[in-house]
Amino acid sequence: MKRLIAQGLIAFCVCTAFSCQAEKSPEKGNAEKIMKVSNEPTLEGSKSLFDGRTLSGWRKLTEYSGDDGKWEVIDGTIAGDQYPEGKGGLLVTEEKYSDYEVLAEVKADYPIDSGLFLRVQPNVLSYQVTIDYRTDGEVGAIYSPLGGGFLKHAPEGVNLWNKDEYNTVRARIEGQPPRIQVWINGTQTVDYTDTMADGKHRVPETGYFGIQVHPGESWGSGNKVYFRKIMLKEIDK
Repeated sequence: MKRLIAQGLIAFCVCTAFSCQAEKSPEKGNAEKIMKVSNEPTLEGSKSLFDGRTLSGWRKLTEYSGDDGKWEVIDGTIAGDQYPEGKGGLLVTEEKYSDYEVLAEVKADYPIDSGLFLRVQPNVLSYQVTIDYRTDGEVGAIYSPLGGGFLKHAPEGVNLWNKDEYNTVRARIEGQPPRIQVWINGTQTVDYTDTMADGKHRVPETGYFGIQVHPGESWGSGNKVYFRKIMLKEIDK
């Protein structure tokens, strides 16, 4: 009798142990969610420039393009579109930055012409990380509006772009004249160090950070560009 009771207690303990382990183990769906979260791109020590609900901390660069371009929050993203049709502009931070690293998650309809703008001046002089998702467009190149045009091409960058998905665009700018590095979905497209232009620095060391809706026919009617995450980390000098 005692032997039967002992065997019963052992069986109960074993079953209980397996039951507890099963309860603690995540279901397949939850495991996939955990894995997905852990693989999301991050920028350690950064701050978010977008709260997911409002455009607080941002403004249109009206000095450059007036009230042209349309920016709104749709389902937790900053969505940009031409408005009125054929007209565009920049949405920039209210705060200025100098040396920093920035990471954005971007999805784009086809065709669009957009980008991340670094050290933006009121007249739009800046460095642009191109997101020209269109015919003959370049993704991950360096362009300088009012500063000489293309500074560094990235002809293979568009091949890194995933259609109908969010893509990670990461850029780092530091120094004066600056070294600018760009990555698209984790692959570096350019590593460019600027030179002096006309005996002076091409772009001032401090300026706004911005995102763009380009005017003109390079933007499909009704198309949008979406930014769901924009993280910025300043670099100590």
